[in-house]
Amino acid sequence: MSFAACQLLIQWYYHHFTLILLSFVDADGKRIVSKYETISQLYPQLASTTSESSQWRYADKDLQHPCKRDCVEQQPMTCYYYMVVHYDDTMSDTCKRYLQSKYRFKINGREYIDAYKLAEQEPRNDDCKYADGLESAVMVVNGQLPGQSIEVCYGDSIVADIINSMHETTTIHWHGIHQRSTPHMDGVPHVTQYPIEPGQAFRYRFEVDHSGTNWWHSHTEHQRAFGLAGPLIVRQPLKLNPHAHLYDFDRSEHVIMIQDWVHNFDESVAENILINGRGRNMKKDSKVKPTLYANFGVIRGGRYRFRVIFNGVSNCPISLSIDNHDLVVIASDGNDVEPVEVQKIMLHAAERYDFVLHANQNVANYWIRIKGYSFCARNQLHQEAILHYQNADTRALDTKTLSYAYDAPGIMLNELGDDAGSDSDHSISLVSLNAKHIEPALTPASTYYTSMNAWELRGEGFRFQMDDITFSMPKLSFLQTRNLGIGQLFCNSTQQAALGFNCKNRHCKCSNVIHVPANKNVEFVISSKSNTPHPIHLHGYTFRVVGMGVLGEQRIGQIEEIDKRTPLARRGRGAPLKDSVQVPAFGYTIIQFNSNSPGYWMFHCHISPHSENGMAAVVRVGEDIEMKMCPVSNCGLCSSVT
Repeated sequence: MSFAACQLLIQWYYHHFTLILLSFVDADGKRIVSKYETISQLYPQLASTTSESSQWRYADKDLQHPCKRDCVEQQPMTCYYYMVVHYDDTMSDTCKRYLQSKYRFKINGREYIDAYKLAEQEPRNDDCKYADGLESAVMVVNGQLPGQSIEVCYGDSIVADIINSMHETTTIHWHGIHQRSTPHMDGVPHVTQYPIEPGQAFRYRFEVDHSGTNWWHSHTEHQRAFGLAGPLIVRQPLKLNPHAHLYDFDRSEHVIMIQDWVHNFDESVAENILINGRGRNMKKDSKVKPTLYANFGVIRGGRYRFRVIFNGVSNCPISLSIDNHDLVVIASDGNDVEPVEVQKIMLHAAERYDFVLHANQNVANYWIRIKGYSFCARNQLHQEAILHYQNADTRALDTKTLSYAYDAPGIMLNELGDDAGSDSDHSISLVSLNAKHIEPALTPASTYYTSMNAWELRGEGFRFQMDDITFSMPKLSFLQTRNLGIGQLFCNSTQQAALGFNCKNRHCKCSNVIHVPANKNVEFVISSKSNTPHPIHLHGYTFRVVGMGVLGEQRIGQIEEIDKRTPLARRGRGAPLKDSVQVPAFGYTIIQFNSNSPGYWMFHCHISPHSENGMAAVVRVGEDIEMKMCPVSNCGLCSSVT
């Protein structure tokens, strides 16, 4: 599609479907113009269309998107989304009506907002980003925090026009989608595309090739910390869902999106945790507004599929529990596992878990509890949401146990720093989970040893590295310029050693690219040489987690020699499938996959300050000639729309 056609089509959708021109009135009937409405009006309104767009499905105003449906085999849709990226604020004028006395109530001296009464009386297409009740600058899509939930069926195609109205670049990564046919749509700036400049639009178009609980987020600097993230739920036809018999309901309102929260673009230290963009204020010495909790409604006797997404930004793994309820875990990172019953789940940055909750307790309200660890433990960060049984008093909340000291009883899945690789009375290891679809064991043709490290330099702060190299992004995009000599700018530990550089003793800063042959069974042994776990994410692939353990500070540097002398334990058939996984402190995680999707795939710690400051690499799968070409000259980039 040409630049002009792309621009006109976006403008046509804006003119005819106006997904997000929100108009509100305050408690006195005075009209409030949201920031999103103001920004949307900057775009010219030109009526145009293409024959292609007539087959697309889109949502008109407040109507449910037609792609959110019961999935039927061999009936894919092309699902269109218009997404304006813009600056906004929490607790703006559109939130003022939330503070009316009719919605407020007190318990033990603290004030709360009745979310159910609010939902009954206020517009559904709300533009209030209440967060923790503190005013803060944010980055959002279409005025929403968290971002809109995209819900489609496996095999659908997504067309998403991203309009960048900010004064900085951005991109969107579709986390969990493999992009096998469209590697140029993976959304990593200067790896698979050029960033979307201010005033530009980019059309992402790709087939949905991985089912389950996925998510979308900005892959530019720390923008997902400020609100640029949302769910991407991919459902299957009923008969292809191996867990369909375990639950009665799989609803949008049971998607839980959690993130550690910062204020006013300061990503250095997490100051709170939000659940679906809401929660109690944890910041000291601040003016306290009434607390607005996220609510999740159930009917007694029902069995509900919950989908949990953790947009972890800082070094803050979390645990999730629900008072008086068991959690039957059935999937992780969109991959089915044999059901396992636990009471707590540990999530590391970018992980997703699906569980079934049986609403078999007395009709009441129960706390959904999130507890932060590592850096979040320093400020004792925790957060709650409400599991509300129908007909329970919405204002009956037992707040006596709301403290960081409270530790939910029961068994934990995927515990922080999992060093046993086996189960105990209080913990179930991730590695011991069994994939629902058993595949033959892989015999790796090659094993790659790679490490992550964060170490402090006196007076200079921390240095973040993979393979003792601080990753540096070139100005040229790897995928787009692969035939133009971009490889001359690559480095890796072997190449640096061949040049006579000892990266353990000098600062190696370059574009670390690990070259893997295409269509081979490969294995990565990933180690953490620091005193903190690191959540690692590989783009473009689902991998098997076949091993995990801790060697200790003195031995972790010799992991390759240790493994070759006395091989570390590895699982065979049935290992769980993931795309993001923790690497324990002074420990290791072993993953295996078949390199059947040539391209340049980002491989990085998902703690934002770590990856953005160098704890990253690119896995180059195959030779340049084996990689798929971009089907159009501009690879989705449109001309300016301002």
